[in-house]
Amino acid sequence: MTERASRIRGTAARNSAPSILPGSDSAPRRAPGHEALRAALGEDGYERLLRQRHERGTALGELAELVLNTAAEADRLHGKLRRHAAHARDRLGDLLNPHLDPAFVSVTGLLQNMGHTTDLHAARFAQQMNQLTQVLDSYQAAVRRAGV
Repeated sequence: MTERASRIRGTAARNSAPSILPGSDSAPRRAPGHEALRAALGEDGYERLLRQRHERGTALGELAELVLNTAAEADRLHGKLRRHAAHARDRLGDLLNPHLDPAFVSVTGLLQNMGHTTDLHAARFAQQMNQLTQVLDSYQAAVRRAGV
């Protein structure tokens, strides 16, 4: 039996199957902040960064902590951007659902807030990745000076 769509906006019956974007694989992706660290430092350098993080009271330890915290924040912002994009996709899916009565689907200002918010999330994520690059450059320069 087919479930009826709710007349309350945004509460249409959803398919319980997981949604996977066309052209995307179902394998989990690594977070971009830590992935950038692995790419820049290599696996050995990344492991060294993780060890140096625990060297409290040293400049290199504090810098390693800053690099990892900056990468974690980039990963958090990336997750927030992905969740927001999924929400926008769901709202558009509700709008384009042929099983819903068009009279009960609001199209006024559909992307007005979502578009602006998406731009803000994307800009903040890009800013954080730029900050990660700068902090990582400082860390690599300190490692070269320390001869580690």
